[in-house]
Amino acid sequence: MSLLFAFPLSNRASAQKINDIVIEGTADFAKGEEIRLVIFDDLLTYTPKTVATAKISKAGKYSLRYKTSQITLTQLVIRTSKAEFFLVPARSYHFDISMDEQLFQLLDPEYYGGVLHLKPSVIDTNDLNYKIFRFANFYNRITDYFQDELLYRPSRDILDTIKKEVAQRFGLRYQPDNFYQSYIYYSVASTDLMINQKYPKQLYEKYFDNEYLLYDNPAYMNFFNGFYDQYLLNSHFINQSILGKYINDQPDYLALFNEVGRDPLLVNERIRELVIIKNLGQFYDNEEFDQRNILQILDYIQQSTRFPAHKKIIDNVKNQIFRMRSGTDFPYVNFKEASGANFNLKKLEGKWVYLQIFNSSCEDCIRNMLILKKLQETYADKLAIVSLSVDFDENRFVQFVSRYGEQFPWPFIHFNDQYEWLANLEIGNLPDNLLITPSGKLAQRYAPDADRDLPRMLQQMFPEEEEDNNPMFRKVEN
Repeated sequence: MSLLFAFPLSNRASAQKINDIVIEGTADFAKGEEIRLVIFDDLLTYTPKTVATAKISKAGKYSLRYKTSQITLTQLVIRTSKAEFFLVPARSYHFDISMDEQLFQLLDPEYYGGVLHLKPSVIDTNDLNYKIFRFANFYNRITDYFQDELLYRPSRDILDTIKKEVAQRFGLRYQPDNFYQSYIYYSVASTDLMINQKYPKQLYEKYFDNEYLLYDNPAYMNFFNGFYDQYLLNSHFINQSILGKYINDQPDYLALFNEVGRDPLLVNERIRELVIIKNLGQFYDNEEFDQRNILQILDYIQQSTRFPAHKKIIDNVKNQIFRMRSGTDFPYVNFKEASGANFNLKKLEGKWVYLQIFNSSCEDCIRNMLILKKLQETYADKLAIVSLSVDFDENRFVQFVSRYGEQFPWPFIHFNDQYEWLANLEIGNLPDNLLITPSGKLAQRYAPDADRDLPRMLQQMFPEEEEDNNPMFRKVEN
């Protein structure tokens, strides 16, 4: 019997002893590549954090170590391919990793169903990953079977049928100190939410009216995120003028906390504070709310909260607010020229930088270069164009530059295996472009393509260059 883990899945913080966990095995298809162990810093924002790295040896072997005292949702990542599993304290793991090698070459393999397959060397039917894998497979099948009913004709009869099937095969009971049972229970809760979202009070009493908040259980937190999404704006028990008063007019967290506590579904103070944190992050781009006051309130909560887990969550909410936002510092890293020399975009500060992201097989990207060549002639004094290759095979980049580089008078560089940089900027589809200010700030994460709105945008940014290069605007010398 073989078991392949390839599913996106992450218990309460416990007072257990911190254990050193070893994850090792083989990945013959990725010899010489870096393998990364990634955890999610919290499951409200799902902020990824690399906690260990290793090089896969020439023999295809790898070994990673991580210390934890609680069950932790984890990813193994090679290049841009990944698989998720749970680390359980006091256990070690041996996975033989495999993957379709053609999909492994893609920038966004998951879009085409490409994931790493983790095959344990020994099948342990008591292992949490085995048990959740079996449940997830079953639950995906049964919800797929009822997909149309769940989407278009939701009914309690459908929910009762699903619950009955789950109970017979896996048990279905509220047991907050059991990670596996909680995973099952709150997976069903998310389906319950789809069917009974018009009855929030019943859902609250069934799933939240208790003393537990399972920060580290992904099924619980997925249900939490769905139930309390934009909740403060949609609650029938919260006067919207209260939000405006204590966020915009007289920013006051304690007053806000007390007022929204009148909602019977926010009686639990820990849940109430977490909902406020979540919703403040969602309000940041809502024009009805003052952004500076939102940040001040989040800072106050972080300094005064009685719930330690919320400090880290607030950090991640704030990072999420500013991540890839115009005006934030551009994340500079060292890239590589075709010659092998290092190249840092920081050297171009003083000019606007249009960063075109391409690979040698992206035909649209190459066509855009022909348009960029004309734009470069017009705006050379103020705009630097740089083409960044994300070819996984560096030789393909070198060959491309050797063949075509002289046609385009700007730097061509390779991403230099900066996979975390790609992930942080969510670079997965091509063509893709970024615009950087002369002072090294991110101007636009998703700058327009050359064959679409880029020429018009540059005309608006640099009207004087447009006049200088347009014969209609040239002055006649006397």
